[in-house]
Amino acid sequence: MPRIAHALVTGASSGLGREMVRQLVQDRGVTVLATARRLDRLEQLAAELPPGRVHVLAGNLIDSGFREQLWQQAIDLPGGLDLLINNAGAGNYAEFADQDPHAIRQIIELNVIALMDLSQKASRYMRARRSGQILQISSFLGFAGIPYSAVYVASKHAVNGLVKSLKYELRGTGVRVWAACPGRTASEFTSTALGAGGDQGGIPTGEPTARVVRAILRGLDGRGTFLLPSWTAWAGLKVAEWCPPLYDWFVARWATRHVGSALDRTRRERDQIAGDR
Repeated sequence: MPRIAHALVTGASSGLGREMVRQLVQDRGVTVLATARRLDRLEQLAAELPPGRVHVLAGNLIDSGFREQLWQQAIDLPGGLDLLINNAGAGNYAEFADQDPHAIRQIIELNVIALMDLSQKASRYMRARRSGQILQISSFLGFAGIPYSAVYVASKHAVNGLVKSLKYELRGTGVRVWAACPGRTASEFTSTALGAGGDQGGIPTGEPTARVVRAILRGLDGRGTFLLPSWTAWAGLKVAEWCPPLYDWFVARWATRHVGSALDRTRRERDQIAGDR
Protein backbone atom coordinates (compact mmCIF):
# COMPACT_ATOMS: atom_id res chain seq x y z
CA MET A 1 0.00 0.00 0.00
CA PRO A 2 1.23 3.56 -0.73
CA ARG A 3 2.54 5.43 2.31
CA ILE A 4 -0.01 7.62 4.07
CA ALA A 5 1.44 11.08 4.67
CA HIS A 6 -1.66 13.25 5.17
CA ALA A 7 -5.05 12.43 6.67
CA LEU A 8 -8.34 14.14 7.44
CA VAL A 9 -10.05 12.90 10.63
CA THR A 10 -13.55 14.05 11.57
CA GLY A 11 -14.95 13.93 15.09
CA ALA A 12 -11.43 14.39 16.46
CA SER A 13 -12.22 16.12 19.76
CA SER A 14 -12.88 12.95 21.78
CA GLY A 15 -13.11 9.18 21.79
CA LEU A 16 -11.98 7.19 18.77
CA GLY A 17 -11.31 10.27 16.64
CA ARG A 18 -8.98 11.89 19.15
CA GLU A 19 -7.07 8.67 19.67
CA MET A 20 -6.80 8.07 15.92
CA VAL A 21 -5.16 11.46 15.46
CA ARG A 22 -2.76 10.67 18.29
CA GLN A 23 -1.76 7.26 16.95
CA LEU A 24 -1.54 8.39 13.32
CA VAL A 25 0.92 11.11 14.32
CA GLN A 26 2.92 9.24 16.95
CA ASP A 27 3.06 5.77 15.41
CA ARG A 28 2.94 6.49 11.67
CA GLY A 29 4.33 9.99 11.30
CA VAL A 30 1.18 11.20 9.52
CA THR A 31 0.25 14.89 9.35
CA VAL A 32 -3.43 15.22 10.26
CA LEU A 33 -6.13 17.79 9.62
CA ALA A 34 -8.41 17.30 12.63
CA THR A 35 -11.95 18.64 12.77
CA ALA A 36 -14.75 18.75 15.33
CA ARG A 37 -17.04 21.40 16.79
CA ARG A 38 -14.98 22.05 19.94
CA LEU A 39 -11.99 24.22 19.05
CA ASP A 40 -10.51 24.10 22.55
CA ARG A 41 -10.35 20.31 22.45
CA LEU A 42 -8.70 20.36 19.01
CA GLU A 43 -6.12 22.94 20.05
CA GLN A 44 -5.33 20.96 23.18
CA LEU A 45 -4.79 17.83 21.09
CA ALA A 46 -2.52 19.67 18.66
CA ALA A 47 -0.48 21.06 21.58
CA GLU A 48 0.08 17.55 22.95
CA LEU A 49 1.65 16.33 19.68
CA PRO A 50 4.77 17.45 17.74
CA PRO A 51 4.47 20.98 16.30
CA GLY A 52 3.10 21.19 12.78
CA ARG A 53 1.75 17.62 12.72
CA VAL A 54 -1.87 18.47 13.59
CA HIS A 55 -3.80 21.17 11.76
CA VAL A 56 -7.21 22.02 13.22
CA LEU A 57 -10.43 23.42 11.80
CA ALA A 58 -13.48 23.65 14.03
CA GLY A 59 -17.01 23.59 12.70
CA ASN A 60 -20.23 21.66 12.28
CA LEU A 61 -20.16 18.99 9.58
CA ILE A 62 -23.91 19.29 9.15
CA ASP A 63 -23.20 22.66 7.50
CA SER A 64 -22.45 22.01 3.82
CA GLY A 65 -20.55 25.29 3.60
CA PHE A 66 -18.22 24.18 6.37
CA ARG A 67 -17.68 20.85 4.62
CA GLU A 68 -16.57 22.71 1.48
CA GLN A 69 -14.12 24.78 3.52
CA LEU A 70 -12.83 21.69 5.30
CA TRP A 71 -12.35 19.75 2.10
CA GLN A 72 -10.47 22.58 0.42
CA GLN A 73 -8.09 22.81 3.37
CA ALA A 74 -7.62 19.04 3.29
CA ILE A 75 -6.59 18.88 -0.37
CA ASP A 76 -4.38 21.93 0.06
CA LEU A 77 -2.13 19.98 2.43
CA PRO A 78 1.38 19.68 0.92
CA GLY A 79 1.37 16.55 -1.21
CA GLY A 80 -2.41 16.23 -1.07
CA LEU A 81 -4.70 14.00 0.96
CA ASP A 82 -4.04 10.26 1.29
CA LEU A 83 -6.61 9.21 3.87
CA LEU A 84 -10.11 10.31 4.84
CA ILE A 85 -11.43 8.96 8.15
CA ASN A 86 -15.14 9.64 8.55
CA ASN A 87 -15.34 9.19 12.30
CA ALA A 88 -17.82 11.89 13.36
CA GLY A 89 -21.16 10.49 14.42
CA ALA A 90 -24.08 11.03 16.76
CA GLY A 91 -26.70 8.91 18.47
CA ASN A 92 -29.69 9.41 20.70
CA TYR A 93 -31.08 6.68 22.95
CA ALA A 94 -34.86 6.78 22.65
CA GLU A 95 -37.91 4.76 21.72
CA PHE A 96 -38.36 5.42 18.03
CA ALA A 97 -42.09 6.14 18.31
CA ASP A 98 -41.40 8.99 20.72
CA GLN A 99 -38.07 10.21 19.36
CA ASP A 100 -37.61 13.93 18.75
CA PRO A 101 -37.78 14.57 14.95
CA HIS A 102 -34.99 17.14 15.30
CA ALA A 103 -32.73 14.53 16.89
CA ILE A 104 -33.53 12.12 14.05
CA ARG A 105 -32.59 14.70 11.42
CA GLN A 106 -29.35 15.56 13.25
CA ILE A 107 -28.28 11.92 13.32
CA ILE A 108 -29.03 11.35 9.63
CA GLU A 109 -27.44 14.64 8.55
CA LEU A 110 -24.20 13.85 10.37
CA ASN A 111 -23.95 10.06 10.19
CA VAL A 112 -25.13 9.72 6.59
CA ILE A 113 -25.38 12.96 4.57
CA ALA A 114 -22.11 14.56 5.75
CA LEU A 115 -20.30 11.23 5.49
CA MET A 116 -21.56 10.64 1.95
CA ASP A 117 -20.64 14.16 0.90
CA LEU A 118 -17.05 13.84 2.11
CA SER A 119 -16.83 10.32 0.68
CA GLN A 120 -17.99 11.56 -2.71
CA LYS A 121 -15.44 14.38 -2.67
CA ALA A 122 -12.72 11.92 -1.68
CA SER A 123 -13.77 9.39 -4.34
CA ARG A 124 -13.42 11.95 -7.12
CA TYR A 125 -10.18 13.38 -5.78
CA MET A 126 -8.46 10.09 -5.02
CA ARG A 127 -9.66 8.40 -8.20
CA ALA A 128 -7.96 11.15 -10.22
CA ARG A 129 -4.76 10.60 -8.20
CA ARG A 130 -5.17 6.81 -8.44
CA SER A 131 -4.42 6.32 -4.76
CA GLY A 132 -5.94 6.87 -1.33
CA GLN A 133 -8.11 5.33 1.35
CA ILE A 134 -11.59 6.22 2.59
CA LEU A 135 -12.18 4.74 6.02
CA GLN A 136 -15.68 4.85 7.49
CA ILE A 137 -15.97 4.37 11.25
CA SER A 138 -19.20 2.41 11.26
CA SER A 139 -20.37 -0.04 13.90
CA PHE A 140 -21.09 -3.67 14.56
CA LEU A 141 -24.68 -2.38 14.63
CA GLY A 142 -24.38 -1.74 10.89
CA PHE A 143 -25.07 -5.48 10.58
CA ALA A 144 -27.47 -6.03 13.47
CA GLY A 145 -30.05 -4.21 15.56
CA ILE A 146 -30.66 -3.06 19.11
CA PRO A 147 -33.64 -1.34 20.77
CA TYR A 148 -33.61 2.34 21.72
CA SER A 149 -31.13 3.11 18.92
CA ALA A 150 -33.20 2.60 15.76
CA VAL A 151 -32.09 5.73 13.92
CA TYR A 152 -28.43 5.32 14.82
CA VAL A 153 -28.54 1.67 13.76
CA ALA A 154 -30.27 2.59 10.49
CA SER A 155 -27.57 5.18 9.79
CA LYS A 156 -24.83 2.58 10.26
CA HIS A 157 -26.62 0.15 7.96
CA ALA A 158 -26.59 2.96 5.38
CA VAL A 159 -22.85 3.44 5.86
CA ASN A 160 -22.15 -0.27 5.45
CA GLY A 161 -24.36 -0.36 2.36
CA LEU A 162 -22.41 2.54 0.88
CA VAL A 163 -19.12 0.72 1.48
CA LYS A 164 -20.41 -2.54 -0.03
CA SER A 165 -21.44 -0.75 -3.22
CA LEU A 166 -18.66 1.81 -3.54
CA LYS A 167 -15.91 -0.80 -3.36
CA TYR A 168 -17.06 -2.11 -6.75
CA GLU A 169 -17.08 1.34 -8.31
CA LEU A 170 -13.56 2.05 -7.08
CA ARG A 171 -12.11 -1.34 -7.98
CA GLY A 172 -9.00 -0.91 -10.11
CA THR A 173 -8.69 2.82 -9.40
CA GLY A 174 -6.08 2.53 -6.64
CA VAL A 175 -8.60 3.81 -4.09
CA ARG A 176 -9.68 1.63 -1.19
CA VAL A 177 -12.93 2.18 0.69
CA TRP A 178 -13.57 0.19 3.85
CA ALA A 179 -15.24 0.32 7.23
CA ALA A 180 -14.21 -0.41 10.78
CA CYS A 181 -17.13 -1.77 12.80
CA PRO A 182 -16.36 -1.63 16.52
CA GLY A 183 -18.67 -2.53 19.34
CA ARG A 184 -19.08 -0.25 22.33
CA THR A 185 -15.96 1.69 23.26
CA ALA A 186 -15.07 3.76 26.30
CA SER A 187 -16.06 7.28 25.22
CA GLU A 188 -18.51 10.12 25.79
CA PHE A 189 -20.97 8.61 23.29
CA THR A 190 -23.22 6.89 25.82
CA SER A 191 -23.67 9.86 28.14
CA THR A 192 -24.22 12.18 25.17
CA ALA A 193 -26.77 9.81 23.61
CA LEU A 194 -28.62 9.65 26.93
CA GLY A 195 -28.44 13.40 27.39
CA ALA A 196 -27.25 12.66 30.90
CA GLY A 197 -24.60 15.34 31.26
CA GLY A 198 -21.61 13.02 31.42
CA ASP A 199 -23.33 10.21 33.36
CA GLN A 200 -23.06 6.74 31.80
CA GLY A 201 -26.51 6.03 33.20
CA GLY A 202 -25.42 2.66 34.58
CA ILE A 203 -24.48 1.32 31.12
CA PRO A 204 -21.22 -0.67 31.31
CA THR A 205 -18.06 0.92 29.89
CA GLY A 206 -16.98 -0.40 26.51
CA GLU A 207 -13.65 -1.57 25.09
CA PRO A 208 -10.55 0.58 25.79
CA THR A 209 -10.33 3.25 23.11
CA ALA A 210 -6.57 3.00 22.52
CA ARG A 211 -6.77 -0.76 21.91
CA VAL A 212 -9.68 -0.45 19.49
CA VAL A 213 -7.95 2.34 17.54
CA ARG A 214 -4.72 0.34 17.33
CA ALA A 215 -6.65 -2.52 15.75
CA ILE A 216 -8.42 -0.18 13.35
CA LEU A 217 -5.23 1.50 12.16
CA ARG A 218 -3.58 -1.86 11.55
CA GLY A 219 -6.31 -2.28 8.97
CA LEU A 220 -4.78 0.52 6.91
CA ASP A 221 -2.20 -2.01 5.76
CA GLY A 222 -4.78 -4.61 4.75
CA ARG A 223 -7.18 -5.10 1.89
CA GLY A 224 -10.44 -6.14 3.52
CA THR A 225 -13.76 -4.31 3.29
CA PHE A 226 -15.00 -4.67 6.88
CA LEU A 227 -12.92 -4.84 10.04
CA LEU A 228 -14.24 -5.90 13.45
CA PRO A 229 -11.57 -4.42 15.73
CA SER A 230 -12.44 -6.18 18.98
CA TRP A 231 -13.42 -9.65 20.09
CA THR A 232 -16.74 -8.37 21.46
CA ALA A 233 -17.73 -6.94 18.07
CA TRP A 234 -16.69 -10.15 16.33
CA ALA A 235 -18.49 -12.38 18.83
CA GLY A 236 -21.65 -10.26 18.76
CA LEU A 237 -21.84 -10.42 14.98
CA LYS A 238 -21.22 -14.16 14.86
CA VAL A 239 -23.96 -14.80 17.44
CA ALA A 240 -26.36 -12.59 15.43
CA GLU A 241 -25.52 -14.51 12.24
CA TRP A 242 -25.32 -18.06 13.58
CA CYS A 243 -27.89 -18.06 16.37
CA PRO A 244 -30.44 -15.24 15.96
CA PRO A 245 -32.68 -16.44 18.85
CA LEU A 246 -29.74 -16.24 21.28
CA TYR A 247 -28.82 -12.80 20.00
CA ASP A 248 -32.43 -11.63 20.32
CA TRP A 249 -32.64 -12.92 23.88
CA PHE A 250 -29.39 -11.31 24.94
CA VAL A 251 -30.07 -7.94 23.30
CA ALA A 252 -33.59 -7.70 24.72
CA ARG A 253 -32.32 -8.55 28.20
CA TRP A 254 -29.23 -6.29 28.04
CA ALA A 255 -31.04 -3.32 26.52
CA THR A 256 -33.95 -3.50 28.98
CA ARG A 257 -31.62 -3.84 31.95
CA HIS A 258 -29.15 -1.13 30.99
CA VAL A 259 -30.43 1.25 28.32
CA GLY A 260 -34.12 1.07 29.22
CA SER A 261 -33.46 1.60 32.92
CA ALA A 262 -31.02 4.44 32.16
CA LEU A 263 -33.64 6.16 30.00
CA ASP A 264 -36.22 5.81 32.78
CA ARG A 265 -33.76 7.26 35.28
CA THR A 266 -32.95 10.19 32.97
CA ARG A 267 -36.67 10.91 32.46
CA ARG A 268 -37.26 10.92 36.23
CA GLU A 269 -34.34 13.30 36.78
CA ARG A 270 -35.64 15.67 34.10
CA ASP A 271 -39.15 15.56 35.52
CA GLN A 272 -37.79 16.33 39.00
CA ILE A 273 -35.77 19.29 37.69
CA ALA A 274 -38.81 20.61 35.84
CA GLY A 275 -40.90 20.23 38.99
CA ASP A 276 -38.36 22.17 41.06
CA ARG A 277 -38.51 25.20 38.75
